[in-house]
Amino acid sequence: MTTDTLIWTVGSGGLIGSAINQRSGNPFTATPINWSHPVRSITDLTTNLDNFTLQSAAYSSWAIIWAGGSATTASSPEQAQAELHVFTEFTSYLTQQRHTSRGSFFLISSAGGVYAGSSDPPFTEETIPQPLGTYGNLKLDQENQATKALATNPNINLTICRVSNAYGPGQDLNKLQGLISRLAVSTLKREPLNLFVPLSTVRDFIFTADISHRVHELVKQPDEQARIRIIASEQPTSLGYLLKVCQGVFHRKIPIAMGTHPSSSAQAPNLRFRSLYKDSQPQIELTQLPIGVKAVFNDIAMRLAQQK
Repeated sequence: MTTDTLIWTVGSGGLIGSAINQRSGNPFTATPINWSHPVRSITDLTTNLDNFTLQSAAYSSWAIIWAGGSATTASSPEQAQAELHVFTEFTSYLTQQRHTSRGSFFLISSAGGVYAGSSDPPFTEETIPQPLGTYGNLKLDQENQATKALATNPNINLTICRVSNAYGPGQDLNKLQGLISRLAVSTLKREPLNLFVPLSTVRDFIFTADISHRVHELVKQPDEQARIRIIASEQPTSLGYLLKVCQGVFHRKIPIAMGTHPSSSAQAPNLRFRSLYKDSQPQIELTQLPIGVKAVFNDIAMRLAQQK
């Protein structure tokens, strides 16, 4: 039995999942999952889980990192419910597996989603979650489902990673999310971008490579006492300041228009975060905002050029 940890990143094609999977020293290669069809996705997930369980027998430990899903702040309650159903079926099936080694399950959740209606920022792991919209409620429902399902299996350690606003190369441009990516697209295409919240709105932007580093450190040293972890840059940034940074990096005028959207009511004005477990985390130099923004801009420019 090898001492390496076998790691399956569910959602390895997504923004956060791809960054986590790229850093995995011993990744499990899953067959494609049809996320667009709930019934088929459940079948794909459980089939992959059976194969993962068989392979994990050769390892002293294993980890499943759930970074899957297609829901955004613009998703309907029906879409969110379908995604929750898939997650419920998967976690229920996971508890039935007979692993020969101890493992960990990491749920990538949304700090902004679950704390959108909470009071007195900066929010910590001890802040009471208060979602405002469909997306935030979905994330909290997933957290509760994972807690409920895995509580019956003492051989699986659960860690919920509440991540702040993630950004980086590889953003799905078909989704109504990823402000920095949308700013790059708008600038390169010279098409106005509608902002649905005031420029005074505060967010915590963290580069996907930094998220990946934090998650893998938790995989190496899972903390059974700290079930919830906030992963954030802890560097609050107003949207007005973000626009200035992007304008400086892009060296072009960003076409902006203020608009409205039904999801705006679920957007908190001030999302600042502070983890209570910083002393137990290795101190890394986080990617500075201009450097991360430049990486996103270059990625978007390359992808748009390939479409021509």
